[in-house]
Amino acid sequence: MRRDLAALEASEFDLLIIGGGISGACLAHDAALRGLSVALVEQHDFGAATSAASSKILHGGIRYLQHGHLRKLRESALERCRFQTIAPHLTHYVPFLIPTYRGGRKGRTVLRAGVTLYSLLCAGQDRAIRDAEKRVPPWRSHTRAETLRLAPVLGDQPALTGSILVPESHMHSSERMTLAFVRTAAANGAVVANYVAVDELVTDGRMARGVRAHSRLGRHDALEIRARLILNATGPWLPALNRHFELPRLHRNVTHFSKGVHLVTRAVTKDVALVLPTNRPQQTLFDRGGRHLFVIPWRGRSLIGTTNTPFGGTPDETRPTVEDVRDFLRDLEVTLPRAGLTERDVLHAFAGLYPLTPHRIRPEVYQGSGEYQIVDHGRLGHIDGVISVLGAKYTTARRLAELSVNLVVAKLGLDPRPCQTARTPLIGGQIEDLRSFHAQAERRFADRVPPDVVRHLVQQYGREIDAVVGTPSGPHEAPARLAADRTSIEGEVRFAVREEMAVQLDDVIFRRTGLGTLGHPGRACLDRCATIMGVALGWTDAYRAEQVAKTTALFLLGGDDDDETA
Repeated sequence: MRRDLAALEASEFDLLIIGGGISGACLAHDAALRGLSVALVEQHDFGAATSAASSKILHGGIRYLQHGHLRKLRESALERCRFQTIAPHLTHYVPFLIPTYRGGRKGRTVLRAGVTLYSLLCAGQDRAIRDAEKRVPPWRSHTRAETLRLAPVLGDQPALTGSILVPESHMHSSERMTLAFVRTAAANGAVVANYVAVDELVTDGRMARGVRAHSRLGRHDALEIRARLILNATGPWLPALNRHFELPRLHRNVTHFSKGVHLVTRAVTKDVALVLPTNRPQQTLFDRGGRHLFVIPWRGRSLIGTTNTPFGGTPDETRPTVEDVRDFLRDLEVTLPRAGLTERDVLHAFAGLYPLTPHRIRPEVYQGSGEYQIVDHGRLGHIDGVISVLGAKYTTARRLAELSVNLVVAKLGLDPRPCQTARTPLIGGQIEDLRSFHAQAERRFADRVPPDVVRHLVQQYGREIDAVVGTPSGPHEAPARLAADRTSIEGEVRFAVREEMAVQLDDVIFRRTGLGTLGHPGRACLDRCATIMGVALGWTDAYRAEQVAKTTALFLLGGDDDDETA
């Protein structure tokens, strides 16, 4: 996958997608599979914003039971199953432990009834998954004693009566999942480019004919991209871009945004995730005492989310602050006091935006609906040829793309072409038996790659592991690690530049390798990655130093320049 700006101007496309988050990535993948000529541009890096700033959960939809949204529940559960088929290496099941307490709404009887109903509503959805290991595990009920063995951190809660374990699908890297959709689209003919910003709409009367854009790298080259249809899939940037295009409002206009902050900390639990009620209210038909926090075991650490804070800035200003982290820790001190988390335990923090549509915003209440929108502006009597696509959840992005491309095909007057994305593996995901594939990889690399590194590489790259490891220059030569306490290797940096359109150091540190998502990997690691990229991309010494400084500034918690570890 190469960044070829000339190809964006070489012909008229059937479809131009603006926005390379998970929604835009799925749109490009679906349209390319159906034979459309597709261009996709992203003003930052692919999946760098909202799509990266999540709890990494492919929700089965059980939370929609509280709202009575049964259609969305079944849709989410089915989409979760489809991810197991198309990207088995990037997903795994984590048992989510939901504590039960004395009292009606928080008691075991109510929760068991709810989980039983949920299981009945989702029955049979995973039958199409061939790999039995990827089918949804059963839920379980545990006594208080069993619960405390699974999660000793709950030991100071006298009202605890037990728990229910409900499996959820978790992503090793939501950034790499988004990238897999983009790369598969490119492999099927889509022309894609990161760091290309759209400036204005090109129109012919009341018909959109393309956009003027520019590269945000190098000489800031001006571009004109022609397309029969344009899809605005820019997420939090969508309302502002539509205003710039002088387009009408959405069906449900985005009135505000909420900022959600996640923390990566030392491990709080080992094998189970915790679902913890807080004192923060939520809008549901019935609840268990407040909005929930998740504490999820993730890559040897805990991923904890999320906050819900009204946000008044622009999407480009979305970053966690030190005060955000402190407020979150105060919530955790009340919700999970035995964890004893302090600022010293926070290795990394990140933040994303959630679109809100209510006219009256209640700062203390989570008001996200999970509803996506597809708006054909031509049908509203304004400029034709532009469709707005606003996603709400990572889990349903593939389904949103399917519905949107159905509209695109009809609007372009093409013969109906069935969607194939529910069963077509993404790049790296052509794996029928993940456990056997993993075991074979360990045996194949046993003489030069440690098991923990093999495990990491399989989770990151799936079938592309051989291309990442590369051919040894000598017998039993082990790939060089990028940091002593991380499992990432130098081959990942080279692969990111060669095959994955990594053009900035933070592309590699945060989104291709995931090194930075566990906290600052050390100055020596940043320097080594910058040197490898610099050789491949022809960077000067000054530009390499600039890239290291820019990437260092993205770590809220800084890092010791001489420290090799987080």
